[in-house]
Amino acid sequence: MKRKVALVLVTVLIISLFVFSVMGCQSYREFPGSGKERGSVDLTLKFDEQGNFKILQLTDIQFIDYIDDKSLAVLDATIDFAKPDLIVVTGDQISPEYLGGQSKKARKICRQIAGYLDGKEIPWTLCFGNHDGAMGVLSKKEMLEEYQKSAYFVGGLKESNYGGLGEKEYFESYSNFKEDTYCNYFLPIYSHAGDNVEYGVLIMDCATSLMSPYKGFTQGQIGFYNEMSKKYGVNMSMYTHEPTQEFQTMYDNRNNTDIVRVFKGEIESPENGKVYYPTKNPEANESFRLSLIANKNVDGIYAGHDHLSNFAGIYNIADDYSIMLGYGRMSTYGFDEWKYFMTSASKRKEYKNYPRGGRVVEVTNNGGYSTYDVLDSKDGKYTMTTRNEIIK
Repeated sequence: MKRKVALVLVTVLIISLFVFSVMGCQSYREFPGSGKERGSVDLTLKFDEQGNFKILQLTDIQFIDYIDDKSLAVLDATIDFAKPDLIVVTGDQISPEYLGGQSKKARKICRQIAGYLDGKEIPWTLCFGNHDGAMGVLSKKEMLEEYQKSAYFVGGLKESNYGGLGEKEYFESYSNFKEDTYCNYFLPIYSHAGDNVEYGVLIMDCATSLMSPYKGFTQGQIGFYNEMSKKYGVNMSMYTHEPTQEFQTMYDNRNNTDIVRVFKGEIESPENGKVYYPTKNPEANESFRLSLIANKNVDGIYAGHDHLSNFAGIYNIADDYSIMLGYGRMSTYGFDEWKYFMTSASKRKEYKNYPRGGRVVEVTNNGGYSTYDVLDSKDGKYTMTTRNEIIK
């Protein structure tokens, strides 16, 4: 009986994927972007006159061949409300596994995303998630080449035709195609006068695909983090797609104030034993943890991946060092795949009613540091509000 049910579910999934790949769901939408050429915009990131810098994290937007009106409205509202100095998209920009191998369509989706964000005329960057490279429909290198055509994209492949224009002023990078890591960037944040680097944003790519287990940061990525720490000597915020082992440790000890000083936010499945996708490589996890403790310069790590969780907290990783850990808020309705591929009615309802938005991190040049959710109030007007502020 169970085998028959499983076969029925697999059959329904295959038919659904075929319908999505052939017919699409809504009409394709073009975004004109800023109209500015790559290299024509000064992308130097600076503290403002009051000594503040604001980062908006968007995550798991997971588009197919269209951008629906609800997603567009909540993205617009989130960005307008936050007024960030930098937008960081932490993976799963697209879900190509539903495209039936159509690489041209996948490329068009990347152009949509780049055009939309370019039109905001705010510096932005991203890393990849486990969905982006799924099924080999379009390589991460090809996707990145599309994104970095945006005049406001900070990052990219330096050997590309769309690199080579002032990158040293805007970012440093590490790529290792054999490791499947492309988007590892250090973005220096300068003083308002622009004369010295006072802070940093570190982007760490997710070296995995949909069907392979995430093994944590590679030794090359950890080495890049250590190199940037030594070179710049400033504190930084780190962004990635899949949570590090520290997220699981913080979750497990969320009621122990000696280990977790603050814990706020919603949890997708609060049942005992919930596992928040910890990485499966103890050696890499330990190497990264020891680097964090040795450098003591990462104020916070922010991830996506676990769609309905948005908790954050302050984790005492060592006796003399604490770190903020936070999930980004799922930022769009994607293509509503939960309507079709979830057998649980309660889970479908949870996804439908979950307020979309983003996570903001505010940094000051005198050491101030805080984070909070920006979310849709679900009043039908996309009125945004904030929730669960944590001050480090």
